[in-house]
Amino acid sequence: MRFIFAAIISLLCSVTYANQWHSIDASTWLVSPSKSARYIQENQAIIVGKHCAAIINAHGDFVALENMINTAKQKLQIPVCYLVSTSADTQQVIGMAMLQRAFPSAKWYVGQAVFDNFSLYQQALEDKLALHRKSLTLSTKRLSQVDDKQQIQKHIDIAKQRLDDWQNLGLSTPQILPKQTQTALELGAQSVILSAVEAFSSADIFVFNPANGALIGGNSVDPLPEVRHEHISHWLEHLNTLKTDSKVSWLLPAHGKPYKKQALELPITFFEALNKGLSTKEVKQRLSSKYGEYDAQTKRRLIHYYQLAQRRIATKAQDTDDVVL
Repeated sequence: MRFIFAAIISLLCSVTYANQWHSIDASTWLVSPSKSARYIQENQAIIVGKHCAAIINAHGDFVALENMINTAKQKLQIPVCYLVSTSADTQQVIGMAMLQRAFPSAKWYVGQAVFDNFSLYQQALEDKLALHRKSLTLSTKRLSQVDDKQQIQKHIDIAKQRLDDWQNLGLSTPQILPKQTQTALELGAQSVILSAVEAFSSADIFVFNPANGALIGGNSVDPLPEVRHEHISHWLEHLNTLKTDSKVSWLLPAHGKPYKKQALELPITFFEALNKGLSTKEVKQRLSSKYGEYDAQTKRRLIHYYQLAQRRIATKAQDTDDVVL
């Protein structure tokens, strides 16, 4: 029974986790998941110029990406000329296969480490599709064990159609943004600046929009940092640099709402606590006031992330789900 629902959830999850579109100004759209999916799917952004647009980020929910693509094609009156991955996270990278298929003429920018390990991402995409096929096959075999066969069969048929459509998905060779370099993408009457950094992963890209002072930083500027490696000094250095950058007004993280630059104090305090080796009890006392506006679930997640970061730093663990420093 659980295999049937695994297939339905993985292939039809957009029924529950619908995209939410927010118009920030005349040239900026933010695409975010529902509140219940805010730690599952990453935020995306679309920056629109006079001649073309840039789409920032993808994620591993292909159905939600399909819906986002369909909406983007309805809203945009200009071509999409650029795609940008803000980290080396596996799901974020392989999700770009959906965007590349939808916008085949767009140039896709990634950090150096993504390009250097490109074959691993290709394999991860194949593995993801193979897992979906296996789940669907098991669900079909167990159909006889459920009562509402007709309704479940309908979901399975839709899932099969999607899988058939995705079989030819692949990642085309991206453009490389070498370490510690910048480049400007011209959109027509405005541009965005890409900066290669090493913070959340070894292939992060900050996307800065001079027109509105927005810094799209992905996981690297999440208020609740998910630490996957022990090299947090680079990460903290970048956050402190952003805090003193007079050109930056607000930031878009991978997870959660956009926030004003002053709120960088949250992840900075998190990393400073790690550097000082504060205990979980001390962190609860110190960070509870900093994260005062967050709900109880988010505060529990904060402590969980802190404990996870402590373990990874202590053991110098490497997370195989990412290309890390």
